[in-house]
Amino acid sequence: MLSGRLGLETARVPHADRHGCIWLGRGNLVVEDGTLKFITAGSEHLAAGAYGIPFQTISTIVLEPGGTVSHDALRLMARHGTGLVVVGERGVRFYASMPFGQDDSALARAQVRAWADPEKRIAVARRMYAWRLGEDLPSTDIHALRGIEGARVKTVYQNLANQFGVPWAGRRYDRDDPEATDEVNHIAVNLTSDQLAAL
Repeated sequence: MLSGRLGLETARVPHADRHGCIWLGRGNLVVEDGTLKFITAGSEHLAAGAYGIPFQTISTIVLEPGGTVSHDALRLMARHGTGLVVVGERGVRFYASMPFGQDDSALARAQVRAWADPEKRIAVARRMYAWRLGEDLPSTDIHALRGIEGARVKTVYQNLANQFGVPWAGRRYDRDDPEATDEVNHIAVNLTSDQLAAL
């Protein structure tokens, strides 16, 4: 009725006023009757069913393994500035992302500014480590941060070996054949960030 008037058909909720992100996996992200829906057979975090996704009020959809996205869903998300990030199990790997909207490079420029400034880059890294490990790490050197993380993970593996009464001889994980690893490494690889922080 008011097409082309008042800008109603192109109105968007600013990202500052949106919720952060929603994590989805093991299901299909599709459009039905103009609504973004996630259809899943169920997982440990979400019961089977079809869920309406409020794509105009969230900034990003994080898609974990087992998820598929239809062309129409990508079109709808791009039209309304909703990002899509494709990650590995529990966000351990980052594979791809869809730009936030058409003709807008603000987020890409912000990321480049953070990457190009050494102080901002380390601040971002420290924030990400704090989020993952549940505490602010003391160092401002990326190599030291990685060393702290590595030591923390080794301690987690050793604790898991002791807890489950199995021998552990070190970090042995083949990315090409993850099921071939020993029990301790297999359990540790599948820990959530919260579980990792708790150990």
